[in-house]
Amino acid sequence: MKMSKEYAEAIAQAKANYQDALERGEAANGGDVLAYMDSILTPQEIAESNLRVALIGELIKAREEKGISQKKLEELSGVRQPSSRAWNGDIPARRSTRC
Repeated sequence: MKMSKEYAEAIAQAKANYQDALERGEAANGGDVLAYMDSILTPQEIAESNLRVALIGELIKAREEKGISQKKLEELSGVRQPSSRAWNGDIPARRSTRC
């Protein structure tokens, strides 16, 4: 079976990454994920992320206090995709995605 060049390169990179992980042992597992994120994000991106997390937390709290299910919230808001995906940060919920 002949592999495409892109596929062959991806396999070679995966093998190199695996070998690197074997050689570095526990050090390959990384460290503090928050410290890592702080090192790659700008202060503005961190502030935006913190605001997004706080806002989603408040929305969840308000929804639960009102006894509204996620499904009912989807119906009320007109958001087409499952809101649980947005709550988990998988996708941004947008009104433009409504049916």
